[in-house]
Amino acid sequence: MKLHRITAMLWNYYYDTIHSADRLFDVFYWPILDIFIWGFMTYFIQGLSEVRLINVILGGILLWVFIWRASQDIAVYLLENFWTRNVYHLFASPLRTSELAISLFIVGAVRSFVAFIVMAILSYLLYGFKVISFNILHFSLFVLILFLFAWGIGLLISSFIFRWGSRVQVLAWSIIWVIQPFSCVFYPLSALPLWAAKIAVFLPTTHVFEGMRASLQGLAINYQSLAYAFLFSVIFLIISAWVLSLAIKRSKHRGLLAKPE
Repeated sequence: MKLHRITAMLWNYYYDTIHSADRLFDVFYWPILDIFIWGFMTYFIQGLSEVRLINVILGGILLWVFIWRASQDIAVYLLENFWTRNVYHLFASPLRTSELAISLFIVGAVRSFVAFIVMAILSYLLYGFKVISFNILHFSLFVLILFLFAWGIGLLISSFIFRWGSRVQVLAWSIIWVIQPFSCVFYPLSALPLWAAKIAVFLPTTHVFEGMRASLQGLAINYQSLAYAFLFSVIFLIISAWVLSLAIKRSKHRGLLAKPE
C-alpha cells in the first residue's frame, strides 16, 4: 500500500468535486432540506411531549448524515468510473484495491463532516440546538461505529457493481434508506412492532441511535450494546472487503472491466 497513490486518488476526487456542480450541490442540498423539514415538523409538535423532542430529532439527523454520505459516496464515485468508462484504466494502473477503498473512505468521511458542519450551524441558528449537547466521548464513539458500518455497506454495494455493472446502480441510493426505518433514528426501539424490532435490534445503527437519545437526555448509555454494534460493524466491514476483492478478481478474470455496458 502506497500513500502517494492514495493521495493521487484524493486529488482526483477533489478536482472532480470542485468542477462538478451536482457533486457540490449534493453535499449541501439534501442535508439542508432535512434540517428545514424535520426541524419545522418537530418544532410544531414540540408541545406534545415534555421531552425536548427537537434535540432528539435533530441529533438523529446530524448523526444519520455520517452513515448516509459515507456509504453512498463510495458507490457513487465508483459508479462515475463506470459511467465514464474509466474503470479499466483505473485497474490497469498500479493502484491496489485497498488503496482505492481507503481513498473512498477518506472522501466519504470528509464530505460527511462538511455536511454535518453545515447542518449543525443551521440547527443552532434556526432551532437553538447546540452540537455541544452531545457528550464528546459518546459522539466520537457513535460516529466511529456509523463510519465502519457505512464503509461496509459501500464496499458491499461496490462488489455488486463490479459483478453486474451499472445496471444495479439504484442500490447506491436505495440500500441505506431501506435500513433507516429499522435503525430507530427518530423514535425508540420500543415504538416498533415486534417483527420490526427483531430486525432493528440486529442492526448496529439501532444501538447507536438508542445510545444517542440516552446521551442527549443525560441518561446512562448501554456500553454493551455499543460494543456489539462496534464488533458487528468491524466484522461486516471485513466481510464486505473480502466480497469486494472476490468481485474484482472475478471481473478481471471474465474481462468485464474492459467491456462497455
